[in-house]
Amino acid sequence: MKRRIFGPRLAGIVGALIALALVFYEPALIDSARDRLFDQFQRLSPRAYDSAPVRVVEIDDAALERYGQWPWPRHRLASIIERLNEAGAAAVVLDVILAEPDRTSPANVTANWLDTPVLASVVSKLSASDLSAVDHDSRLAAVLAAAPSVLHLTARAGSSGGACPAPLDGAQIQGMSAAELARIAPSFRSVVPSLPQFRAAASGEGFARTGLSNDAVIRSAPLIALACEGKEIYPGLALEALRVAAPKLDPDLAPKAFKAAAARSRPCRAHVKGVAGQSVSEISLCGLHIPTTEDGEIWVHYAAPTSMAQRRLSVVDILEGDADTVARAVGGRIVMIGASAEGLRDVMVTPLGDERPGVHIHAEIIEQVLSGKTLYRAWDLMRPVELTLAGLAVLLLLLFLPRLTAATGFMVWLAFSAALFGGAYAAFAGSRLLIDPVAPGLVLTLSFLGAFVVLFQQEQIARRFIRGAFGKFLSPLILERLERDPGLLKLEGETREITAFFSDIRGFTTISQKLSATQVTSLLNQYFTEMTKIVTDHNGLVDKYMGDGLAAMWNAPVDVADHPAQAARASLAMLGAVDKLNAEWRKDPKQGLPEIRIGIGLHTDEAQVGNFGSEDHLEYSMLGDMVNLTSRIEALNKEYAAPVIISAVMRARIPDFAAVPLGRFVAAGRSEATEIFALAGDEDLARRPAFQTFAETFAAAVAALEAGDGDAARRYFGALKRGESFGLGDTIDILMAKAGHPLR
Repeated sequence: MKRRIFGPRLAGIVGALIALALVFYEPALIDSARDRLFDQFQRLSPRAYDSAPVRVVEIDDAALERYGQWPWPRHRLASIIERLNEAGAAAVVLDVILAEPDRTSPANVTANWLDTPVLASVVSKLSASDLSAVDHDSRLAAVLAAAPSVLHLTARAGSSGGACPAPLDGAQIQGMSAAELARIAPSFRSVVPSLPQFRAAASGEGFARTGLSNDAVIRSAPLIALACEGKEIYPGLALEALRVAAPKLDPDLAPKAFKAAAARSRPCRAHVKGVAGQSVSEISLCGLHIPTTEDGEIWVHYAAPTSMAQRRLSVVDILEGDADTVARAVGGRIVMIGASAEGLRDVMVTPLGDERPGVHIHAEIIEQVLSGKTLYRAWDLMRPVELTLAGLAVLLLLLFLPRLTAATGFMVWLAFSAALFGGAYAAFAGSRLLIDPVAPGLVLTLSFLGAFVVLFQQEQIARRFIRGAFGKFLSPLILERLERDPGLLKLEGETREITAFFSDIRGFTTISQKLSATQVTSLLNQYFTEMTKIVTDHNGLVDKYMGDGLAAMWNAPVDVADHPAQAARASLAMLGAVDKLNAEWRKDPKQGLPEIRIGIGLHTDEAQVGNFGSEDHLEYSMLGDMVNLTSRIEALNKEYAAPVIISAVMRARIPDFAAVPLGRFVAAGRSEATEIFALAGDEDLARRPAFQTFAETFAAAVAALEAGDGDAARRYFGALKRGESFGLGDTIDILMAKAGHPLR
């Protein structure tokens, strides 16, 4: 027993320790599995696209066909921004790089012609002209200054070779310093800003870097990052777009707290919360509270791919569309300008398995932040909590698993695992809470596998021994019981006292003729299921099924204390179960099953029990004269209409039960008469004064009937008819009809 209990537990503990080692020493492996699982969650429950606070103006193939190859002259970009500003855009965000002067400006064009002799005369004429008025960069700077604009800042790992500019005044991050964010937030050695004249004119500036994982799937994006050798903190493009758009954003597209904060005289600033030098937990802006990963990234909850078509506009729509139409499309919204044409766009793979231009990913971030539907995970707290819960589950599993069979233990593990992963998905779908079931699931699974292997091995060793030694001699039912406890087995047959039980369904032949084969099967299956359960619950053993009949025994192959009482209680319980079955069949007429009644016979005596049959097929069963007598007693139910008939020997063993005498009969093949009784109930019924009076009158009636005093018998039975019959009304009618004729 100790080996059975402690062997699986020890193996389970070893499995759990191996899993913990993998979690702590190979975190990348666990994180990769977790990420892919969260991807599946997103595919099953993508973010609902229920509002449109962001529009994406795309430099698409239609625009290139219309206006020529990229890069365009910046006066065209200025025209786009100017048109959007006139239409009331809350912010215009450029997801394009403006790090170099426009080579298409006239002054820059003539400089490129100086070394071409054939163009010398043209250059001289242009040089005499004032070209500053048509400088494209100057025009773009003027438009940026007039509009709520946000520039693209490129972050890169290599050194820029020049000075690293400080963030714009409005874009500075508060709450934690660069030193406090060191070794926490993403860090780049340098940035490539837009031209100084553009930075001076723009309202904001943010980097557009996304969190690229090892499998190239964009699951998150940093909201803040360090650069300039860790000296400066820069905001992400989406965060800066929200800040700049706050004063003009349509109130219907933003939370009340955001609009209230934006309406204050003091401008909004991004504020970082977390533990200095350890982790970031949240970034707040204008009343918005954005939960982040421990390094300040936001986990992107993607809308379905169809959302791109709902938020996108072409540059052609902006430049050539009706002013009112453009205003309805972009008024009060954040407008992002980015490339989607083939060869220009930065294509990103999402957890939903599709590819999207990077500008749409920034739009996704803005949308979910404004809707409050951000994914959340307390990254610094969840892993300890998850592993603690896994540890508790392991303890519960190892506490009960050694006491279960391998199959039952597998079902317990399966239920635990389903609850773990199903609960994680429910938390994601219902509350957008990211709970990692992978690490706890690994701990639980390896612990279970260790315990299961040992447990299964122990069971197989025991089963092989039992089947190898006794497989030919035992029925499957007994073999299964003995496999659980081989000590119960007696190799040879034996004579032992048992209580034998026989029952059948009254009038089943007539009933079955009125039913289809399917209905007969359904009736018997439901009936035997209930009867078998009752026998087993009362420590009995089903011997065999015989058509509509059932044979069972108590006190074999294992000892059962007070087995006559156990058999009697089982018989009474069967009567109640039949009543319930009849009630269920009445409620469900579609089954077409009739009501049934059963008859039961019980007798206690010595019998031969053991393995009987052929050399190739042996079954554990009961044989002997007492078994035949029990069968005859059960058959008397047809004559006396008493639900349960017991022998006098049985009655002597359960004197406290409610029973009345039925007289004597001589069984076929026997010379001596056998006294029989009708079992009416248990000890509680026997103690009722009404039953005691009933039993005395019934006994007197039967005695008068046996003595040939029909008149007295009829008087007694008549008195019984006027009161409670205790389930023996039909029996009274039959005996009353026999009054005047001695019982045979």
